[in-house]
Formats: sequence, structure tokens, C-alpha cells
Amino acid sequence: MEIIIVLAIVAVVGICANKYMNKRSETEVKNKESEQVLDDNITVVNSGTSDQTKVELKSESNNKEDNVMEETKGTRDLFLETLTKIGCQYETGDGEDADINFGYQGEYFVVRASNNNRFIHIYDTHWGHVELYDIEEFSRLKKAINESNLKNSVTAVYTIDEAGSNVHVHCKSVILFTPEIPDIADYLRLELSEYFRVHETVNMEMAKQRDAEVSK
Repeated sequence: MEIIIVLAIVAVVGICANKYMNKRSETEVKNKESEQVLDDNITVVNSGTSDQTKVELKSESNNKEDNVMEETKGTRDLFLETLTKIGCQYETGDGEDADINFGYQGEYFVVRASNNNRFIHIYDTHWGHVELYDIEEFSRLKKAINESNLKNSVTAVYTIDEAGSNVHVHCKSVILFTPEIPDIADYLRLELSEYFRVHETVNMEMAKQRDAEVSK
């Protein structure tokens, strides 16, 4: 009788152990399947992220190359390129640093620019004239030029042509011109507009002097 009971207990324990092992095997299989799915998802995500990162890095590299090219551009080359951007046709003489001639809003300018210098010289020559021996008009001109130079950033000067008995009026400015300047086309337009301001100032100041003399 005792032997039968022992055998029965052994059989029950064996059945329970077998069920436990089968259930454990099923759990391990499910866990492995879940891990495989997770690994696959991570691989897909990482692949997409890697591709996107490569595109971003390539774009950033291209932008840096463009910036380096722009920053290494010489002053003269940059100026000629900017003239084209603002719709100005230009002519240059022979030589690496020959004068640059161009028209802007009906006025003709001469620029001296070199790739080895970060500044450019802009000239607007012979835009005004008075007779040399018209003492009163010459006096008004000198006063008007002085007033303009006090008010404007572009400098006005006069030269005397004794052979032609004329006094000629000119303007000049020296400005920085480098790739680091933002909106450089607008920067150039603004500087050129200052020349027209000088014209207006000189003419208005001379007219004021004439009116004041009449009213005396």
C-alpha cells in the first residue's frame, strides 16, 4: 500500500514538472519572438535616422563649402558680382586692378577695387560746374560744398580747370566691401544713393544763398 502511494505521488510530481517545463518553454519562445520584433523595429528606426542624419550632414557640408567660397572671394570679384545683381552693366580697362566704370540711375561712377584690399574707392566726377570767373557763383559753390560735407557721409570736392575757365564738382567715398557684410547688394545701393543726396544738398544750398541775397 505504501509503495502504491509513493508511486502515485511521484507520478503527480512528474506531471506537474512536465507542465511547468512546457509552459516555461512557451514563455521563452514568446520572449524571443518579442525581442526579435523589437530588434527589427530598432534596426528600421536606426536605418531611417541614419539616412536622415547623412542628408543633414551633407546639406550642412554643402552650406559650409558655399560660405567658405563666398568668404574667400576677393573684393573686386565680389563688387563686380554685386553690380550684376543690382542690374548695372560695367566696363573695365586692361589690367588686374583697372578702373571699373558703370552707370546707376543715370549717373556714371568710377570704382577702384582690388582683390587684395578690403576697401573700395567710389568716384562720381564732373557732375556739377560753375564758371571760374563767376566770383559770386564760385563763392556759393564753396559754401554749399562745406555744408554738404557736414551733413553727408559722401565727400564733395571741386577742382579748377583754368584752361576751360570752369570749376568742376566731384564726389568720393571709401567703404568696406567684404563677403561678411549682410545684404551687400542693398548695402551698395544705399551707398550710391548717398551721392544723389550730395547733389541735392549742394544745389539746394546754392539756391538758398541766391534767395537770401535777393531778399536783402
